Amino acid sequence: MSSLNDHRRFDADAARAALRSKRGPALWRSLEELADSEGFLIWLRDQHSSIAEALQLDRRGFLKYMGASLALAGLSGCGRPPRGQIVPYLRTPPGQIEGVPRFFATCVLRAGYAHGVLVQSRMGRPTKIEGNPHHPASLGATDIFGQADILQLWDPDRSQAISHRGDAAARGELDAALLAMTAGFDRDAGAGLRVLTGTVTSPTLSAQLDELLTKYRGARWHVHQPVDAANEFAGAQLAYGRAVSTRLHFERARVVVSLDADFVSDPAGGLRYAHDYAASRLKLDNTASRLYVIESAPSLTGTMADHRLPLRPDDMSRLALQLAKRLGLSVDVPDDTDPERRRWLDALTTDLEANRAASLVVVGPSQEPWMHALGHVLNAALENVGSTIDYCEPVEKRSAAGCTLSDLVAAIDSGCVDTLLMIGCNPVYDAPVDLRIAEALKRVPHVLHLGLYHDESASLAEWHIPMAHVLESWSDARAYDGTASIVQPLIAPLYDGLSAHEVLAQLLGEEVTEPSVRVRRHWCGLLRDDEAWEAALRTGVIAHSTPPPLTAAVRPGFRLAPTLRTSSEDALDLLFRSDPTIGDGTWANNGWLQELPKPLTQLTWDNAALVSPALAARLNLRNGDVVELSLQDRTVRAPIWVMPGQAPQSVTVHLGYGRRRAGRVGDGLGFDAYSLRTTTAPWRSAGLRLRKTGDRYALAATQHHFNVEGRDLVRSGTLQEYLHDPHFATASDRFAGPPPSLYPSHAAGEYTWGMSIDLNSCIGCSACTIACQAENNIPVVGKDQVSRGREMHWIRVDRYYEGSAERPRVYSQPVPCMMCEHAPCEVVCPVGATVHDSEGLNLQVYNRCVGTRFCSNNCPYKVRRFNFLQYVDESAESLKAQRNPEVTVRGRGVMEKCTYCIQRIESAHIDADRDDRRIRDGDVVTACQAVCPTQAIRFGNMADPQSMVARAKASGRSYVMLGELNTRPRTSYLARLRNPHPSLKDEL
Repeated sequence: MSSLNDHRRFDADAARAALRSKRGPALWRSLEELADSEGFLIWLRDQHSSIAEALQLDRRGFLKYMGASLALAGLSGCGRPPRGQIVPYLRTPPGQIEGVPRFFATCVLRAGYAHGVLVQSRMGRPTKIEGNPHHPASLGATDIFGQADILQLWDPDRSQAISHRGDAAARGELDAALLAMTAGFDRDAGAGLRVLTGTVTSPTLSAQLDELLTKYRGARWHVHQPVDAANEFAGAQLAYGRAVSTRLHFERARVVVSLDADFVSDPAGGLRYAHDYAASRLKLDNTASRLYVIESAPSLTGTMADHRLPLRPDDMSRLALQLAKRLGLSVDVPDDTDPERRRWLDALTTDLEANRAASLVVVGPSQEPWMHALGHVLNAALENVGSTIDYCEPVEKRSAAGCTLSDLVAAIDSGCVDTLLMIGCNPVYDAPVDLRIAEALKRVPHVLHLGLYHDESASLAEWHIPMAHVLESWSDARAYDGTASIVQPLIAPLYDGLSAHEVLAQLLGEEVTEPSVRVRRHWCGLLRDDEAWEAALRTGVIAHSTPPPLTAAVRPGFRLAPTLRTSSEDALDLLFRSDPTIGDGTWANNGWLQELPKPLTQLTWDNAALVSPALAARLNLRNGDVVELSLQDRTVRAPIWVMPGQAPQSVTVHLGYGRRRAGRVGDGLGFDAYSLRTTTAPWRSAGLRLRKTGDRYALAATQHHFNVEGRDLVRSGTLQEYLHDPHFATASDRFAGPPPSLYPSHAAGEYTWGMSIDLNSCIGCSACTIACQAENNIPVVGKDQVSRGREMHWIRVDRYYEGSAERPRVYSQPVPCMMCEHAPCEVVCPVGATVHDSEGLNLQVYNRCVGTRFCSNNCPYKVRRFNFLQYVDESAESLKAQRNPEVTVRGRGVMEKCTYCIQRIESAHIDADRDDRRIRDGDVVTACQAVCPTQAIRFGNMADPQSMVARAKASGRSYVMLGELNTRPRTSYLARLRNPHPSLKDEL
């Protein structure tokens, strides 16, 4: 742990005193700003170091943090096209035109579930991922992980060779070893054979596993997913007597109650749920939905809530039971004596009763099975089943009872396991610590590991086999609602990796055929001919594959058996959550995701222990203090981050860091929260002990960068205010129209491009940021440069708080270039590098830029980025294959910024000129607009009154940021609206 410089510190006691004495600004970014401490102001003035200091930076240490996008290892050029035929998303003329990209429909996987995507291929090189509008899980959007799949494909740290006991081995040696193993399985019916996988939704892979278990009756298949839906399945088993998959319909719900459920971030259905929830908010009348969120740790869903209540887990369980009692369920629980919670219960009961068959109770995966069962029973009692919620057969293939990771370890301990095949999982790193899986694996004679990386589990395997990336292999997968899709490759395996289908085929003793043949054979019932097969490949969806709804009824005689605990006021709870940007650790070696500011905390390159302001005050903690977290005999050291909105007496840690064999990017970052996690308490552990060590650790956060001194940046109001005055958002503006200006007006061009961002729909997921990075070849700069305020993202997502530090409202605001008509940056550039074009775009001519940075200093929105160092590695072959050839790669000393994806605008110009027509509305879709799951971003020709962007700008909610500066931005915003319950509207 390193120390922070003294001049970056601030007086914590003085800050707390200031917090007690005043509310602070209407909008604030951090506790330091709310306190308005002198130390914070010093930090702001000192956030940018001189260029001379940058040049003294040790190059070796700098490059360590560059990420896969600056890796020094090269590839042997592009891979060959995949063997066999793949089908593009759109029909193309005979013969391929050089340089023209083609799109192919396929799927990427998150926690095993399919997200339908369209992958752009340029001469056989996958370079960009977009959502598939035909796929029910994506509807044309993607999340940050879907965008980062491209970088993972080209990551030079991926495993590149078969290894045997740590030494490189030939494919023939592996084949011989597998043949010898299958001969032994044939003799003893597979006794001692175990297969360990993550969540499996692939019907073809499930069928292969079933074949394996049928052929070798002594074999067993175990499933381990570090962040899974086990509690949800167990809850359905309690309520309905069977495991089912739940499908939620937020677009039909007028009242949603979330019990620790961050549904917009759900790995399986989060994209669709975010889209549907945003759709329910578009009805700007009395039918608009209302969202109540009760949670222990702040989440993206919580930021969208009309009412949010931070509670400890025990208090949340008790409140849920009291709500059930008020709604008529037979529950033995005393009434709450807390006046605020009684008001909440009154409001919840009234709203849910008034919206039967149009409400929804959602329970998060961290809650115990009985809480999930309670959620099912409440939805049934409120007549929501069949309306806002339905069920289907389990989407993920569940292994037989007694086949968990714990059962596997027990079998190893009893000497029953001779051969273990691990497919795409890493239990040595992410298994509960009490299983001691590393010690167990050392007692297995033959361990085979199939994975993308030579990770912690691979290091203990006898055989490690490189796994083909999802964009390199044939397979299939189901989405959250059960809809199946074919996974088709875009490129042949770069490192001759194998798919799970190929390895299992060898274990089954089959002749290894093309995986596409096996996949097609599995779907011969629905895809009976070439036409049906090609249609499934072209659209990315297998028609008629969605399972029908099940009729689910609560078991007769069902009674809740809750496990209620009573915690003392001083006792601490430790909460485990998946990391917002690197997930469960799978993405630890991805530089894009490591540098992406995490929603809410805005941290990069690290995780931290999140504590509430009240707990920080009681224990005299401040950001960056290193503490010791102890549970029984397990201890880990972690830096503190004070988190507004965190439940009192609860500490949240994010999984995914502390990797030891992730790759050159991810190794050694953060602390390993898995070392505190056990099988009996995977989500929440009581009895946490927290000790301040006195050490400090430097955390790189972007929340202070580009502060705009409390001016009116985010505008919000209530639905009733909007219905009373649709122009409430601009009522305080001095001018009804653009004020007079000394700048000369620009001549109108053929098109007038503009953008509108709806803050009522934006969930702050930062998908727009990483989509822009993937589209525009934006480099990774590393933790040190981020801490100096030199991150390079062209669109940032600012986070603001309103209200008290304990229970603030949260607002997210994406900020790209404002494309000012009267741009302050243009008049100060001495070489004409920043110029205005005929269609109103503020352009940056890279080969003119001499790096004066006058334009950045003169930009009031701080949206320009400067290459202080040579951030881009121009020698790595992997990057040459991954980059978008339509966007210039910048070098040291050059300013860069958002261009409204001018390369896409020019492509639309070319298409329109070729067809002798004008560009139609929707022909140009920017990268940030395309990725957004809630369609919060609209772009187009403002001169066309029927365009989406023109209609958005005509709304009474429309306003421009810092309009009083008269820069006349082309980017505008739609004000955020809340729909509070009348009895809770004064909760701040």
